[in-house]
Parts: sequence; structure tokens; C-alpha cells
Amino acid sequence: MTDGVVGGPDSTQRLRCCVCGQSTEGAQDHVLLELSAESSDTRQYLGAHAGHLNSVLAKGFSVEVHLM
Repeated sequence: MTDGVVGGPDSTQRLRCCVCGQSTEGAQDHVLLELSAESSDTRQYLGAHAGHLNSVLAKGFSVEVHLM
């Protein structure tokens, strides 16, 4: 589910939102999630709109976006 390049911290293209599947290009509330497992050096990256991610997180968890 990418917009071309497999995402990561150095990617020039954003990942699609893992919740809605739409592009995050130009979205100010885009977040990049990095997942890792203790038993592996492999990393998985997920992109999301913060609002969409907040809609699927358990009660008490939220994503806050700070523009940089």
C-alpha cells in the first residue's frame, strides 16, 4: 500500500494511510509508524492520517501531531 517507494524515514514519497487506504500526500496530519520485533532487525513502516489512526486506537490512546 504505497505511493511508489516502500516508506521509511528516508523515503521521498509518503505511504498511504493504513486505515483508509488513501494518499497522505499533502496531508498535514500524516504520521509515520515504525514497527519492530524483538526477535528481528526488520522494520515495518505504516503511514496514517492522525485522525484515522485515532479512530481505531483503544480508549486512552491518541495521536497528537506537531508541525515541524
